[in-house]
Formats: sequence, C-alpha cells, structure tokens
Amino acid sequence: MPRALPLPFRSLHPALAGLLGAAAIGGCSVLPAEHIVPPSSIVLSLPEPAAPLRAADQSVVADPAVPLAVDPPGLLARLIWNDEFGERTIVFDTPSGTVKLRQVGSGSLMLKFGDTVVHVNPWSKAGDYETLPKADQIWITDPSPEHLDLHAIRAVSKDSTLLIVDAMTARRVQGLLTFVPLQAGVEIAVDDIQLMALPTFRAEISPDGPQLKSSNSYLATFGEFRLFLAGQAHFILGIQAIEQVDVALLSIDDLTSLSPEQAADITRVLDPIAVLPYQYGDDDPAKLADLLSDSKTMVLPLNASAPDGPQPIGTPPDRDLIMSGLYLENREPDPALLADLFEAQVRSNPLLLPDLMTLPPSSLYITRDDSTDTSLLRLTNSVWNGGYGPLELWGRAQADASTHSVVQRIYLGDGNYEERAVGEFIFHPGHNHWHLDSFSLYELWSISENGTLDQVKATSDKVSYCLRDIHPNPHPHHAPRMVYGTCTYGRQGLSVGWVDVYDHYLPGQSIDISGLPDGVYALISTADPYNLIQESDETNNAAVIYLEIKDLRVAILDRPAASDS
Repeated sequence: MPRALPLPFRSLHPALAGLLGAAAIGGCSVLPAEHIVPPSSIVLSLPEPAAPLRAADQSVVADPAVPLAVDPPGLLARLIWNDEFGERTIVFDTPSGTVKLRQVGSGSLMLKFGDTVVHVNPWSKAGDYETLPKADQIWITDPSPEHLDLHAIRAVSKDSTLLIVDAMTARRVQGLLTFVPLQAGVEIAVDDIQLMALPTFRAEISPDGPQLKSSNSYLATFGEFRLFLAGQAHFILGIQAIEQVDVALLSIDDLTSLSPEQAADITRVLDPIAVLPYQYGDDDPAKLADLLSDSKTMVLPLNASAPDGPQPIGTPPDRDLIMSGLYLENREPDPALLADLFEAQVRSNPLLLPDLMTLPPSSLYITRDDSTDTSLLRLTNSVWNGGYGPLELWGRAQADASTHSVVQRIYLGDGNYEERAVGEFIFHPGHNHWHLDSFSLYELWSISENGTLDQVKATSDKVSYCLRDIHPNPHPHHAPRMVYGTCTYGRQGLSVGWVDVYDHYLPGQSIDISGLPDGVYALISTADPYNLIQESDETNNAAVIYLEIKDLRVAILDRPAASDS
C-alpha cells in the first residue's frame, strides 16, 4: 500500500539549529535578561531548497512564522505559542489539515485534529485541566495512578466525551465511568480519527516471580497522517505489522519503558519522519539520535518534566538480545523468560513492597448540628496491607519539632533495606498522637443517569493516619503477631496481612454534606491518594460503595443507580 504522504526532506534545516535550542523542545537554554516575546511560530523542518537563492533574491527576508510552500505537499512541523492549548505546541501541517500536539506534563498529552480535541492520560498534577480545552476523546493507556485520574477525566470531560481505555483500565472503572474498551487489533473511527490499540506489556519482578502488566499503545490516523503513541512498557507487540507512520511518540527510560536500543529498533521498523520522545531520562534522546544517525528520521524530544508521581526504584532491566527482539517477532513475551530482563541480584533479592488496599467503608450514619447548620456523614475506614513486605515508616525530627520528615523503609529479600522520603509526621491534637499527613481521602460522587460517576459533591480534608496493626486479615503470608502498635514519631507501620481501622467516632472520620440534597451517591475511600508510598500495586488503593441518603439516613445499595436529585 503506497504512502498517503509523499516523503519530504527529513533533516533539520541548518538555520533552525539555533532556534531549536532557544525553543527548548528537549531542554533549557540561557535567555537574555531582557524580555523577549516569542514569535508566533518557528518552522522545525523544511524541504531542501532545489537551488541556492539568486543574488537578486537575497534582499527578501523570509518570515519564519510562515511555512514555505511545499511542492508536492509534505509534512511540516512548527512550534507555536499562546494558542488555545495555552503553551508551547508542536504543529504538523499535513495534506489532511493541521495536527497539534502538546505535552501537558509527564505522560499527559493533548492532541487536536480539525475541531477534535484529544487528551491522553490526563493527570491533575500535570496541569490545570479546568482551564484546558474540553476533550472530545480521552485515551487511557494503563490504570497507573498518573494515567487514570478520575478528577482530571471529569475536569476535562463534557457530556459527549468518549473515554477510550485498555482492558486493565476497563476492569478498574467498571461501574464508575462510561467507557469504550479498545482491544488489541480492533480499529474504531470516531471524529474522523481512526484508532487501533496494540498490546503493550511492562515486566516486573516480584517475590512470586516475573510478571507482565498489560496496557495499550495506540496507532492513530488523522486523515492521511499516521501517528504512533507508545505507552510506558518494555514490549509493544505487532510493530512489524504496522505500515510506515509519519510521527512516533515514544517513552524511553531504563526501568519502566523502552530502552534507547529498543526505541531505535521500533523507529527503524516504523520509519517515521520524526520520533518524539515524551518521557525520557536526561541522555536518552541523545542516545536515540546517535543510534539513528544513519537514518533520515528526526529526533525531536518534547519538554519532558520529572514526574511527581510514584518514582520507580530498583535496578534497571538487563535487556539481552533475545528479549529486546521479542516484540519485533510478534510473539507474546513468555513470563518464564522475563527474569532475563533483570539482573540476577534483583531476581534473588526482590523488593518486599507493601500493597495498601482499602476495605469497603462501614458504620455509616449522619449526625446533625442545628446550631451550626452542619450535617456530617460519618464512616469507619479500614486499610490493610496485602503486599509482600511491611509498610514501615521512620520519622526524622525537624528543627522546629512540630513536624518530622518521614522515610519509608523498604526491605529486600536478604534483610537489607532501602529508604525513600514519603512526607511528614504531624501531631494530631484530636487524637493526641502523631499521624502521617494526607494518607486517606473520602469523596462523595453524584451518579449520572446511566449509573456511572458524575461529579464530586463532597469531600473530606486530607485525612492523616497513625499507621499501626489493629487486627489480622486473611493473607497467605500475614505476620503472626502485631509488630507496629504505637503512634509515635519514631516508627509506625502496617504488617503484611494486618488492618489499620479508624472508627466512625474519631475526629476526621466524616464528610461534611451540609446542604447536599437527598439522592443516590458513590462513596470512594482512597488510601495514599497522592502516591507518597512505594507499593507493589498502585492501582488498587480505593474502595467504592453506593448509598442512598434520605431524611438524614443512609442506606447501602448493592449496585449503582441513577440519582433522583
């Protein structure tokens, strides 16, 4: 099948090399002290002139904001500022129209084709989604917390927004949101965009052995323009079967995504005009460009920023030849071979991470204070550790003694440990002991007509917790006895298979629902909502129950139902 786009000149125009540094697509530059207004656009790639300019023509100064004519039509890339996307945006001028692309932050992207706006993995920490253009489509690549954010999804959605998710995300949001699960190899056409999912896998080593976590990468066709978007993963299957694309967006790093060598292999197969690394280590774009030095593909890194979410820890995978070639052979990775991805030290000495899970809230009732015209929904909340190792927190006194910085101690299989900062211990006067700040969050959501989540109608403050063992919960490896039993600023924690319970009568165990009308709602309780703690699974921290509020009484429902309010 012939290419829809003729192949333009693919190397960067020499006069633009300096502009790229100032534009800071993939880094920073030192700017003059005086204020400089950026141009409306900078052309990033131009067709090679057929012949040098004649002397008589050299007095004419070309406007860099206006792309030169291309005959035949080809792909041009421009940088623009201060349009409806709000910040620096890269624009591809194609025979089918313009395709705009902006990295909001980390793995969160925005696309626009014609009048259609697409948000990819919207995340509240990446940007202010209340102020960004509303989405016609939202693409979710995987259910990690920084990619599946209900608040950002709601903030950027409108009534007609189509939410497109991978199979794992579909299982997470079943009954919560209306969505379209896009299975691998299935192609859909919406808003003049054709979208197909490719199976994507991330390899992890746990005490139970190598595991695969699946997600999606996407092949999007905008008229005659083809864009490949890779999620964070070690393997992307079916690459060999994809016809040539125009632009590829790749996530590259040594621990959670493609290596530069894998990214180079994929780029050679896809043969794009440009490859855009959008999440990467400091040196990864340069490594990729060096590996592709004999190709005509341009490497244009986006302005990747350090993620504020969970930071991966451990040893980078050791990608031997057989594993790095798997995705090119269209073979599904064999879990028995995944151990070869990681160094022997990691295989024999895995991180014994905790896994925080919230049990369904219980003991719900409403208290009313007429003197202050206040109604509180009170609840008992329980969080348990279903992981491989304890959640162990150690405090370090600060100068003013009112707070203590906290590190999480993560044990390894050989008894050694690593530590990472996770927040602060604060003294809670209502409980008269020390708490980890911002450990839980309670939210009351309204229900839409089709029974899915609509909007947050009431929420708790950031609930702080003293972490300690209260009672055991069935678990194959639960600790035989209580280990963490006090609420000091020195050490707190939660043993494997043990539950920490905060009863309904304690300060903070409530949501202010004053003025909230009677109706049906969803109550979501989330442990570690800001991903302060390193866990083996960051996607299972929330519990959801449905309830009806009527005449200051609460009734638990078996399933969601539309609200009458």
